Amino acid sequence: MIAVFDVAAPHVLRNPYAVFSEMRRASAVCKLMPTGFLSVGRYQDVLSLLQNSKHFSNTGYTASIPPELRSPGSASASIVQMDPPRHGKLRGLVTKAFTPRTIAQLEPRIRQISHELVEAVAGQRECELVQDITVPLPMIVIAELLGVGPERRRDFKRWSDDSVSSLSLIKAGNVAQVKKSAQEFAHYFSGEIELRRREPKEDLISLLMQAEVEGAQLTSEEVLRFINTLLIAGNETTTSLIGNTLVTLTNHPEVFEEVRANPSLIPQLVEEVLRYESPAQCIFRQTTTDLEVGGEHLPQGSIVLPLLASANRDESRFPDPDRFDIHRDTQGHLAFGKDIHFCLGAPLARLEAKVMLEVMLSRWKGLQRVEPEVAWTSSFFIRSPERLRLLARA
Repeated sequence: MIAVFDVAAPHVLRNPYAVFSEMRRASAVCKLMPTGFLSVGRYQDVLSLLQNSKHFSNTGYTASIPPELRSPGSASASIVQMDPPRHGKLRGLVTKAFTPRTIAQLEPRIRQISHELVEAVAGQRECELVQDITVPLPMIVIAELLGVGPERRRDFKRWSDDSVSSLSLIKAGNVAQVKKSAQEFAHYFSGEIELRRREPKEDLISLLMQAEVEGAQLTSEEVLRFINTLLIAGNETTTSLIGNTLVTLTNHPEVFEEVRANPSLIPQLVEEVLRYESPAQCIFRQTTTDLEVGGEHLPQGSIVLPLLASANRDESRFPDPDRFDIHRDTQGHLAFGKDIHFCLGAPLARLEAKVMLEVMLSRWKGLQRVEPEVAWTSSFFIRSPERLRLLARA
């Protein structure tokens, strides 16, 4: 029998993992209220679902967004909602802009930005690291990759926030504001795409316009859609990863001391945070036929949420999963998805988190939260601190 859980309750947003544990014990498939969407939370079921694009379509992203919030250039029309074979063609094109060599070349600039952000607050006894650190770093990196000038960064962030709000499952935000941001985004970047078509530059938009696989190129609309995906995949989730790492370090000062003494542990720290506090808590799929998961019937057309964060806390895959341990084997965690839809931006997110942590740990000897309770965002889709006031000891 499919169990029903209210995921809009405040205690769920504060600590979704206790509820995820209940859900895994209760049923292979659960119904999430108030949306009525179905969810899968056990590790093996989530893994199997992510590897089955034939029966679980990515059009679930489109169907999950309220009709009044759907608009051209929104996440509802991006590469993340495409299925094979079209998805493979487009992924092959955009992958050319995310090669390991391209990402590695960004490290000096990421380190420079990180130093500037940390030094800007280094003299303050108290700082608010969401606005001062975790938001600006990925926003600046993605904006510069796209050739967005500093004068448009505030707009860039607002468009990103409003795009995420359409996927929150709980709080859709101001409908008029979300649509307005989508229109502004489309207007601005449509103009930038046409400029690059006439006069290519050394930026990601130009690379995407020039990319070619088997004689095929991306259309202007496809580039626009991919840029919108970057707003979330390359901006919001990286902000969340860095923020979640800082929250976890303030909860585990002994880990802060260990990693500060041995910075080579930072990549392990990042991987354990990805498992323990997954930035993307869930993603969306839609069934293409009637089928069963764990003995539960799923009708054709059902929106199903693979709960990545639940799978990453499944005791059948990760022993003692609620214990934070940077020395555990995190191989197989699903924070970036799996298979053909594995996150293209994963190497960039890992690099940004690694570099920022290296800079912070070299500058600060300790971190302490000012507020005992973490103010988490109201989204069930993204796990991230809304604010994070810290005392930093230099």
